Amino acid sequence: MRLGKIENGILEIKKVLADKEREKRMASGVPQQAFEAERAQANRPLLEELDTLETERGFKIEQRNSFLWRAVWNVAVPIIVSTATAYLVSRFVF
Repeated sequence: MRLGKIENGILEIKKVLADKEREKRMASGVPQQAFEAERAQANRPLLEELDTLETERGFKIEQRNSFLWRAVWNVAVPIIVSTATAYLVSRFVF
């Protein structure tokens, strides 16, 4: 999955977990002890999915910050930009 989709999935799960209307529907006519157990059981798959997505997001970010990509960005990109700039300046100035 792409990083944007992973982050959207994380936000969506967090919205569901923070939804007070969902908790009110679950709590209607249920004793407090039973409600807590029911809520924990209902939230378990969401929390597992959230953990999976956050782990995958961490791997994607680490992959993005790997040595190869930093080397390309810090070495190759400046060389390409300076070569293109020198070519354009010599083409239009002289």
